[in-house]
Amino acid sequence: MPAFLMSVITWFVRSVLVKFLIMFALFFVMSEFIPVLVKLLPVGTNLKELFDLLPDSVWYFLNYFKIPTGITLVISALLTRFLIRRIPLVG
Repeated sequence: MPAFLMSVITWFVRSVLVKFLIMFALFFVMSEFIPVLVKLLPVGTNLKELFDLLPDSVWYFLNYFKIPTGITLVISALLTRFLIRRIPLVG
């Protein structure tokens, strides 16, 4: 086998295939870990009741400035950052 072809195959196995397998394994573990983590979270707080106490004038400005969407994005970003830092090779 020519040396060039052997070096290309070696590069592919070391840098592409191994990294793909590691990242796929980490993705699979994390995707199976999230439902277990969600079951462990407390369910005692009812945020819907707390937001129902807000008057309509406050809801108008909250919706105008897209605060509910922003809160959702921030919480999901924080959760994603928390999960990424738990990956041994990345965090």
